Amino acid sequence: MGRFISLVVIATWAMANSAQAQNRKEIYELQERCGKRAEQIFEKDFPVGERKGLEQFENHYNVRLNRCFMLEENTMTMKDAGASKSYKLLTLVDVNDNKVYGSFGPLNCDVQNSPCKSEQEFRSLIRQFMED
Repeated sequence: MGRFISLVVIATWAMANSAQAQNRKEIYELQERCGKRAEQIFEKDFPVGERKGLEQFENHYNVRLNRCFMLEENTMTMKDAGASKSYKLLTLVDVNDNKVYGSFGPLNCDVQNSPCKSEQEFRSLIRQFMED
């Protein structure tokens, strides 16, 4: 009887480890797919020939939400009364649904209808999407 229980325990442990490994593999594949899709969207939004070197993005596959998010960053320089001013624009997008979850810029700052007053506050609000 003891040997049977040992075999059951070992079989259960092996199945659990196999499921975890498969789960990690699936998550890795979703992360990879998320990165490739985010890169495609970034290339579309900021074609290589039109970039000024002030555009970048980061992406994150959120396991808890089962969603792929991309944070696009674009710094624009404009002349105002002869002086150059730089403005940072941040946009959080659900890559698969092409839905904007939040944006930060000189004229607005909100994440899912929650207003913010600074880039730091914006980044704090998007943490729930860009981190697990």
